[in-house]
Amino acid sequence: MIRRALSLGFAILIMVIGCTTKQLVKPDMERIDAYIKANPDLPELDKSCIYDGRFEVGLRKETVKFLLGEPKKIEIVHQPWATQENWVYKKGGKKTFIIEDDHVVGILQD
Repeated sequence: MIRRALSLGFAILIMVIGCTTKQLVKPDMERIDAYIKANPDLPELDKSCIYDGRFEVGLRKETVKFLLGEPKKIEIVHQPWATQENWVYKKGGKKTFIIEDDHVVGILQD
């Protein structure tokens, strides 16, 4: 019971940390338009973040890759509720995107 409560608490903490909007260096409009056109099923959240040059919890991992490129390091984390990938970037400080089921569930920034 305690372990489950700790796991739930950790999940909530990650979600709260990841809910803040962080700014990115926005790709040029030609690249953005080409990406949006090539991905017509892209969710509105992803489109909005791409156009605004930001990232948020809920983004698809492909969108993160479009905005930042390949991560410097990918760490696999086995949580009791799911297997997660931590995508680590070191552009303008260290950023870690916690990916679960192909979507961002948390964002950490050092």
